[in-house]
Amino acid sequence: MRSWWKTMSRSGRRFYALCALLTLASLWLYGAGHARYGLFDVDESIFTQATIEMRASGKVSMPTYNEEPRYHKPPLFYWVQDASMSLLGENSLYAARLPSILGALGTILLLGWGVARLTGSRRWGLMSAMVMALNLSFLVVGRAATADGLLNLTSLALTLWVVHVCFPGAAVLAKNDHGQVDAGVFSARLRKVAARSLAQRRQWLVTGVLAGIGFLAKGPIAWLPALVIVGVLWLVRKDRQDLVRRLSPVKSGLLALAMLVPWMGLLLVQHGLGFFYEFFVVQNVNRYAGSMGNSQSGSSLYYLGVLLFGFFPWVFMLPKAVRLTTKGGIRRVRRALQGEDAGRALPVVACLWALVYIGFFSFSQTKLAHYIVPAYPALAILVGAVLAQVPRVKVPMVASVLGGVFGLLLGVLMLALNPLLQGLRSDHLTGWLGWLQAAFDFEWPIKDEIARAVLSQPVLLDAAPMVIGVLMVLAVVPAWVLVSRAIKGGVIVLALSWAICLGLIAWGVVPVVWRYTQAPLADMARVIGEAPVTTPIIHLGVHKPSVLYLSGRHFLKLEKPLQLPDYLTAPETLVLLEQDNVLPVVREVGIHGGAQVLGQRCNAGYCLLNIARVGLPGDVRR
Repeated sequence: MRSWWKTMSRSGRRFYALCALLTLASLWLYGAGHARYGLFDVDESIFTQATIEMRASGKVSMPTYNEEPRYHKPPLFYWVQDASMSLLGENSLYAARLPSILGALGTILLLGWGVARLTGSRRWGLMSAMVMALNLSFLVVGRAATADGLLNLTSLALTLWVVHVCFPGAAVLAKNDHGQVDAGVFSARLRKVAARSLAQRRQWLVTGVLAGIGFLAKGPIAWLPALVIVGVLWLVRKDRQDLVRRLSPVKSGLLALAMLVPWMGLLLVQHGLGFFYEFFVVQNVNRYAGSMGNSQSGSSLYYLGVLLFGFFPWVFMLPKAVRLTTKGGIRRVRRALQGEDAGRALPVVACLWALVYIGFFSFSQTKLAHYIVPAYPALAILVGAVLAQVPRVKVPMVASVLGGVFGLLLGVLMLALNPLLQGLRSDHLTGWLGWLQAAFDFEWPIKDEIARAVLSQPVLLDAAPMVIGVLMVLAVVPAWVLVSRAIKGGVIVLALSWAICLGLIAWGVVPVVWRYTQAPLADMARVIGEAPVTTPIIHLGVHKPSVLYLSGRHFLKLEKPLQLPDYLTAPETLVLLEQDNVLPVVREVGIHGGAQVLGQRCNAGYCLLNIARVGLPGDVRR
């Protein structure tokens, strides 16, 4: 081992040292610190509870939530989470999040290896993997117990494979330690021969398998990047029959369908036809055409804001990446897509992939921040191409200044976060917050009862935001300036300092958010779990799966206070509701339900009421 390391050139040692650093950083960022905070509502808790119920029922075709079929997503995530629970236990937070951890680490590894394999540039592959690992949006998805981690991995695998099949003449892999290609580029005729020989292999088997696994991860959305690439090539290439021969869409499609048939058959036997309408029509068509009440924004520009924060600092390199990709005009772009060299075509493919994917979801009526994360590998490829050419390439001055200013603003925000949260606990703003209120004339306290209750909690704050702010101002922003001005060594400093900031967000900021938003509900879940098993549980107008996950008690879901009196048939009933609904509930149960509230526990805008029927024994639970 030592002799191998000593015989390696300086640039080779540097490359493998950077690979080792990226590996350690990724393991720390995505695999560590999960026990510091519990599961979040809604998605993490509902996915994990559904898997627990699937394990209890033995119906592996599709899980249930609160004993009702959960048709929102195909079952791959539940199967992998089931396996991790078998290894680590149902109550393990690592077991709940292990599928996403593996999906994130697999995506980083696959992207780095795939780019290097397709282009012959190890540095390009390494930079792409680094960008993929070190952005906030992907970190959130990679640490959350949801299906998106596996979606990213399976969608990327299918997309890179399709690029490989469509551009087979790019297998020029041998590079020396100076990044120079040792082998020559294939001649046009040789590339055609290579393409035909490759097409004769049964590559459709891999395409079909990857398409089938992608569907099981999150449905047909896993195919979108690959379909975008194939659609564009179909439009620009003259020899479409050659494209069909390479992809064998009929064979691939039939194989993907054959992979899904056993699961669909079992699904029909265990649950009937309900999944097909709920998933394809409600969860795909209707979710795209309507907000379904859970959209984070109605603006078509929403995802620009998501990229600004979620893909920082790399987002400010995208203008330069696009400029390099389109250099030479439409003719160069067309030649790249019509040729066989993936090294030339990959930036163009990545540009189209990101543009169409983000544009597609920008016009969706349901917009959630994580919807565009499957486009991040394309963005990472583009930025990786720029970073691979540093110090030969500079970022435009405007983008450089904007990136530095935005980084400083983020740093100042993190420095002010703890004082801000402490100041917002009061109904009357004082000090610099009072000055801001007077200057901008905004209303305080806010009208949202739950938000006001959450902010008023005496939560123990962490020092992490302060440290992040200092790092942003003293390390990240200066390093960004070095990188944007193509100064040697800036990339390593930027990557290390930003990785530390992301790690502190995961280790210090996220636990504080959990204490603000989830800890009060966890306390109520504990009370519910300790109640006698004969006590009915009602959730009135709330959707908080963490309560079911932590308490283990199934519940009756009601929407309005006037429904409650009809279901107060037991001596005592525990009702979880928003604090705004307490008075209407007290009025309804007193007038129409023949019951009274014996005790209540309220925190963070939610209340747990213990309601007893009048004339029947009951005790106050506080």
